[in-house]
Amino acid sequence: MDNESRRAHPRFPFKMKVRITTENYCARHVITEDFSDGGIFVTDDVLAELDVGSLISVQSDEDLEHRPIVQARIAWTNNTGAGIEYLLDDED
Repeated sequence: MDNESRRAHPRFPFKMKVRITTENYCARHVITEDFSDGGIFVTDDVLAELDVGSLISVQSDEDLEHRPIVQARIAWTNNTGAGIEYLLDDED
């Protein structure tokens, strides 16, 4: 079974600037490669070094009026970046 068929949410290619803040308050400004209802993938060598399960926050880095901060975690990494899973309340 390939990765795409195991996904709970389909992924779509989408480039958007985001600001990711790690647990130790290191901020990274990166561009998403794709997104889904459950998360995003970003190419970044520093985020690729984080442990799976590391808590982070994600916020749009675009010039938008309303830029909510979403709590998330590193779901997986590879040698180019990190898969990020949103941690959303059931009410969202």
